[in-house]
Amino acid sequence: MLVDVLRNDRPIRLLDAEPELARFLSPDERAQAAGLMLPTTRFPNGPFDISAALDPVAAFGALVLDGMLLERLVLGDHAGLRLVGPGDVISLTRQPRPMLFSYADCRVGAPMRVALLGPEMLLAVRRWPALLSGLQELIAEQSDRLVAQLLICQLPRVDQRLLAIMWLLAESWGHVTALGTSLPLNLTHDALGGLIGARRSTVTLALGELAERGAVIRQDRGWLLLEAPAPASAPSKERQVVSHVSLSAWTSSAPAAELAAVDARGELMETVKRLRYEHMRSREKLQHELKRLQSSRTRAAERRARITRRNRSSAPSG
Repeated sequence: MLVDVLRNDRPIRLLDAEPELARFLSPDERAQAAGLMLPTTRFPNGPFDISAALDPVAAFGALVLDGMLLERLVLGDHAGLRLVGPGDVISLTRQPRPMLFSYADCRVGAPMRVALLGPEMLLAVRRWPALLSGLQELIAEQSDRLVAQLLICQLPRVDQRLLAIMWLLAESWGHVTALGTSLPLNLTHDALGGLIGARRSTVTLALGELAERGAVIRQDRGWLLLEAPAPASAPSKERQVVSHVSLSAWTSSAPAAELAAVDARGELMETVKRLRYEHMRSREKLQHELKRLQSSRTRAAERRARITRRNRSSAPSG
């Protein structure tokens, strides 16, 4: 069983594990909660069963400290992937998977260490209820990232999706270096395809195009991102074919070949126009959704500020 390979580790201070959990606490409450310790556990690479991992230790969830968890869902011939990493919350649920999914599993993709959210966390929330607001905020941020991933999957070209998903992941787990933005996630082409809704072979070709134009560089344990996602689309294969057909139409000596090439060029130009129009519509939809998410975050920040002011005003003086 999975529980047999579970290894306990040294406890960790809650606010060292995730300082953002204290964002709604007053200074006095933060000082009191600083000593709260949570048990930690490590999991090696391989299959991961959330219930089997959390039930024996009476935990309702876990906070990922290090490592990576991959949740894979299959619907018909299509597979999707959700990535859970440091700072994310793994939640225990009793609800069964939707029947539409023909297959679902979780795997530890990189040795994972978690802080267990169990009796210690429940006692802490009773004493400092605002900790629950911080926990909910972490879960909301995960949800926002999942919505952004869904929108990225709707971009028309695979190279656009790859570049966008890498920058999305870099917002959570990347860091800026002198050479560019480093994304220290060693994801296979199959995993990248699951994140953006593309086949592994198509991902391999798109990665080759991105590397050829200097947008990304493969590193030992991840990627170096050099080109930010741009609203303007890069040259596509259709445009390259149009240039080739145009040239052959003027250099061919046979009139029939010229006419056939010109007809083909006209059809390709119409295809390019249609793809440009679809791209513009997708970009407008993406921008609209991003504005809506930004507005939601702004409202959430205002609510947090009100809660913080209320906590400070209600805190006993002296």
